[in-house]
Amino acid sequence: MKKLVLFSLLSVALLACTHEYMGQLDVVRTNLPDTRVYVQGHLVGEPATKSGLTWPYVSPDGWETARFSIRADRTVPDYMDHSSALYYGRKPGVDGNNRGKVYTNFPYGHYNDRDLDYEKVDKKTGNNIGLFRYVFDPKGVQTQLAIKEAPTVRAILEDEKVDLEKLIAQGKSVSSNQAKLDDVNALLANSDDYLQSHILWYVVKEVGMKNGWHVNGTLVPDPVPVPGPDTVADNVEVDIHQQVHADWAEIKTSVHVRTDAESVVLNIPLAFEDILEGDGVNVRIYKDYFTGTEYEGLTITVTHDQKGVTIAIEGINAAKIDQYKADFGDGLTVEVQSFCKNDDAARIWDAVKRSAVVTTGKPCTVVGKISSGYFDDSYDVKVIDPPAAQ
Repeated sequence: MKKLVLFSLLSVALLACTHEYMGQLDVVRTNLPDTRVYVQGHLVGEPATKSGLTWPYVSPDGWETARFSIRADRTVPDYMDHSSALYYGRKPGVDGNNRGKVYTNFPYGHYNDRDLDYEKVDKKTGNNIGLFRYVFDPKGVQTQLAIKEAPTVRAILEDEKVDLEKLIAQGKSVSSNQAKLDDVNALLANSDDYLQSHILWYVVKEVGMKNGWHVNGTLVPDPVPVPGPDTVADNVEVDIHQQVHADWAEIKTSVHVRTDAESVVLNIPLAFEDILEGDGVNVRIYKDYFTGTEYEGLTITVTHDQKGVTIAIEGINAAKIDQYKADFGDGLTVEVQSFCKNDDAARIWDAVKRSAVVTTGKPCTVVGKISSGYFDDSYDVKVIDPPAAQ
């Protein structure tokens, strides 16, 4: 029995989103980047409407203007941080050089439902304070894939210098503003290359009705890893992860195809009664975005039956894989969000950890991990080729 499958095709990250970037984030402040990322991975669908208000989930061009701010205390807080006083960068409604662009089609996490929660407001200002879409990465890698165009760090700091000098001249909080100015001047003494390579943009988020898109960053001691042009090894990498969410259960499967496998079929042996209707399917090629149920001959089919969730990726083109690797340093990535019951994480994990690649169209190297946000144990992905016909 095949259940309803929802397809949304997006582009493949140059750096594959492996299991180390997933799981539940321990919400703590830290001075250095952690190695875990909390990306809920639920792709938002069509615009929602309430009380006559239409929300533009996706801009016509696939990107939106964002306000970039740099954290003054050089820490990486959790993604729900609201301490705006700790950031350098001009506020909404004030002209400044801290404007850039972000992709609206990136597979963001989803915190608040727009249609239900957009009326949450700050009691003092009346502004909406809902957090809708976001990607949070304390290593600053996945966030870069959601950024289309970032302003220079120097431009942001130069604006801050002008603002602080005006406040000091007006006699406002002279001692604290002078301390901030000294800090800004010390940062500006660094070269442009240093400032740009040491900025860690740790969160891209859409905040509230009036506040729009934000990108927050901090300067760190070491250069930040960036998606580079180096070609990865030839293989098929499969990462299956049981994600942690408060209100729903999700299994995120990422299949990174870097060799001519022709097809990859894998199975997650969930009990049929534990599988919920609907799957989200994303195809990513670095930062290029696509929509539809097929892409350049590629077909993704997800079925739900007594065998569990079966994901079949067919029509993998060797020439296209080589082209992606030459152009972007990586191949093709297909991500599938499978939803299931949220009443027994241990039972679901028992099924997920028995997941396997059923077959590949051509013999190839298959690597990857099966992991969980609830449990510490993890397993290597196995390949189970069916016996040859007699």
